[in-house]
Amino acid sequence: MAPIVIMKCLNCSGLVLAGESQKTKACPYCSKNINLQKAQRVAQAANAMEASELLKQLKAKKAQNPRPKPERI
Repeated sequence: MAPIVIMKCLNCSGLVLAGESQKTKACPYCSKNINLQKAQRVAQAANAMEASELLKQLKAKKAQNPRPKPERI
């Protein structure tokens, strides 16, 4: 089984699971087609189960430390 990578969507910064050999993937959050060769690789896992656990941890960490929204003038 091929390794699974967690990538950051270039459009919405959502985290996306993809096979390491994939070249493109549709973002499940914004539906944009992501070029996985240009996207930021966040993590890699040996299998889908491990990738799913990593993704849960990353989302929980992001929820605990939300990025401050810029003030509108």
